[in-house]
Amino acid sequence: MRVLLGMIIVALAATAALAAPRGAGRYDGKWSVEVITDQGACDRVYRWTLGIEGNRVIDLGEVAKPSGGVSPSGAVTVRFVRNNDYATATGELSGEWGSGSWTSPTLACSGRWRAERRG
Repeated sequence: MRVLLGMIIVALAATAALAAPRGAGRYDGKWSVEVITDQGACDRVYRWTLGIEGNRVIDLGEVAKPSGGVSPSGAVTVRFVRNNDYATATGELSGEWGSGSWTSPTLACSGRWRAERRG
């Protein structure tokens, strides 16, 4: 459960465009993401590093599988699935920073996320 929520927002903060072409992307690189739970019994804070390559989330082999992405303008929409649990995150990236919100109906938790590009 903890891994799922963290991966959700992390990937959110640095994810790929649904229709983005392959190749170098505007948001490629390493992102440090902080995920904060505002409602529900999930852990209060998660911190992750996520890689983006070619405007797509790099599968880090974690427990949750991401889908979705970042549009060329920076709008973020990501869904993470692990077993029967899922979470979605939305928000915006701009330059070296990003922020947004997340929710998991199956875990009854929600909150916000923020991210900073680190490389």
